[in-house]
Amino acid sequence: MKKTRGWIVLAVVAFSAVCWDLATSDQYASVTGTFKYESEFDVVTGATTKVAIVPSDYEGLTAQVSRTVDPGYEQIEAMVRKAIELQGGLDWIIEKGDKVMLKVNLVGKDSPSGQGENTDVRVVKAVVKIIHEAMEGDVEIVIAEGTARTNDDPTVAGSVWENSGYTDLLTDATLSGINFRFLNLNQTYADLVQVSLGNKATTAPHGDRYYVHKEELEADVYISIPVLKIHNTGITCALKNQIGTAPGAYYGYNKENGGTAYSAEGLLHDKNQRRWTEEEIVDFSSIAGIDLVVVDAIMTLESYKTYKTNNQVRFNTIVAGADPVAVDHVCTKLVCLNPDDIDHIVLAEKVGLGTNDPEKIEVVGATIDAAKKKVKKNEEKNGEFGRSNRTWILSQAFSGSDITKEFIAGEASLIPEAGKNGWSQPVYFFDDRIDLLSFYDDPAGVVSYAFACFSALQEEQAQLWVGYDESILVYLNGEKVYSFSGTTTLADGDLVKAKPIVTVKQGENTLLVKTYHNYADYSFTLNICENESNSLYDGNRLPGIRFYTAATNPSTSFEDPAAKSDTKFSVYPNPAESFTVFTFTLPEAGNTSLTLYDMNGRFIRDLMVASLTEGQHTYEWQIEGKDGEEIQTGTYLCVIRSGNYRDKIKIIIR
Repeated sequence: MKKTRGWIVLAVVAFSAVCWDLATSDQYASVTGTFKYESEFDVVTGATTKVAIVPSDYEGLTAQVSRTVDPGYEQIEAMVRKAIELQGGLDWIIEKGDKVMLKVNLVGKDSPSGQGENTDVRVVKAVVKIIHEAMEGDVEIVIAEGTARTNDDPTVAGSVWENSGYTDLLTDATLSGINFRFLNLNQTYADLVQVSLGNKATTAPHGDRYYVHKEELEADVYISIPVLKIHNTGITCALKNQIGTAPGAYYGYNKENGGTAYSAEGLLHDKNQRRWTEEEIVDFSSIAGIDLVVVDAIMTLESYKTYKTNNQVRFNTIVAGADPVAVDHVCTKLVCLNPDDIDHIVLAEKVGLGTNDPEKIEVVGATIDAAKKKVKKNEEKNGEFGRSNRTWILSQAFSGSDITKEFIAGEASLIPEAGKNGWSQPVYFFDDRIDLLSFYDDPAGVVSYAFACFSALQEEQAQLWVGYDESILVYLNGEKVYSFSGTTTLADGDLVKAKPIVTVKQGENTLLVKTYHNYADYSFTLNICENESNSLYDGNRLPGIRFYTAATNPSTSFEDPAAKSDTKFSVYPNPAESFTVFTFTLPEAGNTSLTLYDMNGRFIRDLMVASLTEGQHTYEWQIEGKDGEEIQTGTYLCVIRSGNYRDKIKIIIR
């Protein structure tokens, strides 16, 4: 999206009302920064986006260089040029006369360019040259960063800028005559402006207000140029790069200590037993309004975010795209992690910064499989858990202490519906801990249930990573797969209490977690992970699975029902533009509904609710949303329910 004025990022996202029975909504109100109802995230990304992958040996380059040796500047420029071209070029992003901010990633004072800790200056040089040529010199380029170090001014000898090779650009003959300059985003308080994100803000302790350098908002175009590497947030890439826009003049150094001259509070990475880093990443990314990403994946780092002996991995790759969430999704897969395990990627999609849905990401250039390398995860183990499933529907809290008692008859095989029979609407939790203490408002001596589904591409063994602080039962597909009786502590760095081996089936799987609370924090964690025994790589969510809460709506489509010749449920035309017709055969008469969901399992609308007879029926849908607004382009699932008959079909809206 072309950013005509920086202030566009201040627009408040409208959130829809939570629609469920009054008794439940009165009892369980959203707790800022703890949980939020999925319906309050009123953002559905429908369009597809391109992400380009260009390794040094890509066949589309005029010359190819081995991925095992340093490619040199000429090859890097060719890779950057090709990646920008493949993702769509610059004409739709930059106009003549624009001020373009290039947000680089500078961390290590003693780490020269090309070692993998700081953005390779050769990538930045190439971007500056390509932008200048495309705009025929009629453009202002600002290379900006606010490092976590006090001595980061580009005019200071021995600074991160100088030691990383950036100040050498000022005398580089290749860039002679090009209008570019450096900007230290950590400058004095007088250069800062306060930004209000309103309801789009995600970090509760900050409220909705942040400080940034005024030139960030004045820029017409904002380009993120991160280095890809492992970090305690999972990875550093386009989104994580935006923490560097938090000005040290206000937040202090290392951005957590607060600016002493102004009695300001630092970034709240960790506060009140919560890690807020991911939410801060998303909020600063919202302020930035990223228009393009060019990723330096020439040399990357595994195990740790700064250069250490033997933690370098040479990729010799450039990745580019206009959607920062999609770019981070692709880069996460390049290092063989799961994007659904990276909290700031998932949350960024929820607030509308881009798409994390692989079906909406068109990879051009080289394939992910051709370019990827398996790297070691963060050695500090903050990211070891991956990411707990955050969205559940929750039952009421039942008084009692015997967790073996069935408080709901037939609990093992329960498939509840959101908002009915005492169950909540889908609830999203902002932390790996599913904070039931906040949801139930500090009860004691109670038992409650949490329900979710997930779809799997195939039947296989997996590890159930589960954490808890008191007694717990876990049912998978109606079978008890784990139980614990007693009390323990669920603390940061110890979020996993057990890793039992379970078998997931192809297609839809159901999960029911039953928990008891009396003394402890009343929270649990849960993920379905690869069956990996090596602790350097374990904890990745099982590839291809998606969690959701509507039991007839798997968000990963491993089979298209419309392709089956004997299906009772079909739709034509598909893809559809202005209308489409559903055809279905009911085995018996009954109340019948057609319901539309997005591919993340979020309810869009009921298309039809009617009492129908046995036999074949058709329903024509004039494609529109609630109150007649247009449905966004994209891929959706339509679910039919009629008595015991249920089916689903994928539909593409153009």
